[in-house]
Amino acid sequence: MLKNSWIGPYIKQNLGLFLVVIFLGVLTFSAGAALMFTSGHLISKSSLMPESIMAVYVASVGVRAFGILRSVSKYVERLNSHSLVLRILEKMRVRLYRLLEPQALLLKSRYRTGDILGMLADDIEHIQNFYLTTMLPAVISLFLYAGVIIALGFFSVPFAILILVLIGLLIFVLPGVSILYARGKNAYLKQGRNRLYSQFTDAVFGLSDWMFSGREKSLIEGYEKDEAALLKVETKQFHFVNWRDFFSQLIVGAMVILMVYWSTNEVTDGAFSGTLIAAFTLAIMSLGEAFVPVSSAVSDKSLYQDSLDRLDKIEDKTLPSFEAETEQKRTIETEHVTLQASNLSFQYNEKKSFCVKKL
Repeated sequence: MLKNSWIGPYIKQNLGLFLVVIFLGVLTFSAGAALMFTSGHLISKSSLMPESIMAVYVASVGVRAFGILRSVSKYVERLNSHSLVLRILEKMRVRLYRLLEPQALLLKSRYRTGDILGMLADDIEHIQNFYLTTMLPAVISLFLYAGVIIALGFFSVPFAILILVLIGLLIFVLPGVSILYARGKNAYLKQGRNRLYSQFTDAVFGLSDWMFSGREKSLIEGYEKDEAALLKVETKQFHFVNWRDFFSQLIVGAMVILMVYWSTNEVTDGAFSGTLIAAFTLAIMSLGEAFVPVSSAVSDKSLYQDSLDRLDKIEDKTLPSFEAETEQKRTIETEHVTLQASNLSFQYNEKKSFCVKKL
């Protein structure tokens, strides 16, 4: 997907800003973990009733510093990520309009109005979500994944390997299962939405015909029936997402329990102070926020791929030009043509009288 002409070139053009956003994202979650770590240490230290405030002064300053750093870095990261995406979308829309402009006189013959509406409204939005909710969070989680394992490896290699497996379930296994489950349903939903776009635009342009024929109720009923079918599939997806998030939280809970068990053993062995048990536990809980959303983000990959495929079709260079299509000569035989009609009848519906009867 990254090699697609609608993705790869824009990443290369804005590589510097991409790296800044990734750095700020890693900094935000790292500051959050450091905030929880110092908070856990401060709470545990304060519960021991220290003789002087100076015993917890460094921890209290750390809580303030990391709290401010987390808020500021998150705010700046959001600003830069949205600035990055808006810059890319600006160039994408200009490119799309420039591709459509030479085909303006042929749009009705090549595409339905609903398809054009879907590309302008739905496909570009999907690409925006690809950057904001899929690509950037996934890359940030990989950097955090490596950082957590390296940090724990300094204390205990076996425990680091165990956490590596658990976090791997969150950012590799569950996303893979989500893609396998959602691939067919996302394709069905995408096709259904595109079909609704086409039905809606056709109905708007032919509204007078529907009213004259007295079939406006059947139009609304058909549209609502298609929407209900899509809603049923979306409901199944929501149920799957709820169960997947539940298992994700179970994995995070298992990590927390293992962290408590491991840190307690380390304190017993004299590796570090007992006040760090809560510190390590709260830190791993904070980092879980970075890994849990990856499954949800990656599961929409098929939607993005379908949008990219539709945009690629617009850029198809094998399509004939307007001049080539208009120069095509078509000959129709008109000298020996016979039309015969017998017993023709027509009425708009059963309650209406016949407009034409036995013609």
